[in-house]
Amino acid sequence: MIGSAGARRADEAVGLDCRLGSTGRRSWLLICAFAIVLAMPAAHVNAADLRGHGGPIMSVAISDDGQRALTGSFDYSMIYWRVTGDEPQIIHRFDEHDGAVNAVAFVPGTDLAVAASDDGVVRLWDLESGELEHRFEGHSHKVVDVAVSGDGAILASAAWDRTVRLWDVRSKTLVAVLEGHRNNVNAVAFSGDGEAVFSGSYDGTIRMWNTSDGALHRIVLDFGWGVNELRVMPANTSLLFGALDGTVATLDIETGKVSDPLVQHEGPVLSLMVNPASSIAASGGGDGQIHVWDFRNWLPLRDHENPYGPIWTMALGGDQQSIYYGSLDDFAIHWQMFPERPYEHVRSNFPRRFQVSEEMSVGERQFARKCSICHTLTPESANRAGPTLYGVFGRRAGSLPGYAYSDALLNSDIVWNEETIEQLFDHGPQEFVPGTKMPLQRMANAEERSALIVFLKEATQGD
Repeated sequence: MIGSAGARRADEAVGLDCRLGSTGRRSWLLICAFAIVLAMPAAHVNAADLRGHGGPIMSVAISDDGQRALTGSFDYSMIYWRVTGDEPQIIHRFDEHDGAVNAVAFVPGTDLAVAASDDGVVRLWDLESGELEHRFEGHSHKVVDVAVSGDGAILASAAWDRTVRLWDVRSKTLVAVLEGHRNNVNAVAFSGDGEAVFSGSYDGTIRMWNTSDGALHRIVLDFGWGVNELRVMPANTSLLFGALDGTVATLDIETGKVSDPLVQHEGPVLSLMVNPASSIAASGGGDGQIHVWDFRNWLPLRDHENPYGPIWTMALGGDQQSIYYGSLDDFAIHWQMFPERPYEHVRSNFPRRFQVSEEMSVGERQFARKCSICHTLTPESANRAGPTLYGVFGRRAGSLPGYAYSDALLNSDIVWNEETIEQLFDHGPQEFVPGTKMPLQRMANAEERSALIVFLKEATQGD
């Protein structure tokens, strides 16, 4: 809320995403948050979960050797993990992003990784040193998916500016801008030989492009419903795709023929996974369902339900017996498929901090909806998109140790009090503090602004 990152409006707090139509991908987070308000039974903590973020996990990637993992989160960070022991270990945390990290990927044959975020930038990170290698800039809207060619030479990024951009990883230069989609581009994937790039869009089409020059080869499919997810199958003759209407199906690249749906999720398809080594494919949806198949014959292998929220992302574990997935929680959940265990409740706090109930006061409800996804009220500096608000009244803007503020707040002489917080939400961050990274966050209702300030003044003082 107050800081260079901050919270977003109820419909913006979690970002509008055309993968979910008019509600938006991360707006689904809010929809689920309002629906899941009953406390759930506690269960044991799964030691294999990837715990360390301060916001929902938007992307998970596992290295080819199965020993390392990457996670990208709504908390503006990417974490690099070692996942070989009984408990995952954090190798490095990359906090220097100016927006939610929507997609992460290893660069094959290197010690590099890429992370794409809401700020429209794709960052290239050196995993060994933890240093930023390069910023691929040019998109004018959030980047929601990335893919790297099998030889690690070319990076593709899909964004809400309706384009895909191809980048040369070695020379760090732009190769081509792929234009033609009529709406946001949600998914991108390379063919097995790296000669073609496929893109899926909210406009309902899947397009095939030449990697060498970015020229459009042809429209492979016009599905009608928005295409959210896309994977190239190992034989390089078909695609697996997931759509806004919940359809998961395969598509013959040459003929354009679509198979009968493998499954129909009761909500948008939000994640797909294909693992050639294990012959496993899986889909995850806004309905909290995960469906797993043997893609050699498309026989179902497992079904899994997470009743606590959507499945944003999935990756097969290095043991090829388990799946890591991201939902509404601040950690990536480890689900053991083989041998199958009895259902185990996910250990989390319910209702979550951003979920509301009728028992809340007006001010507390406004905080839960607009601020809590990014901020805490406790003295500890939690890993979230914004700094803790504990002790915020009387504190100079940009002065909390350990938080990466924008230059606008670091150079500001603002002191947070009732008047300045009122002005912040009345005028909006960009007008009140030009140059801040805090997203647009205005509250038009004066009574709600006042109630929020009253709640904050009491809640941030501590005991």
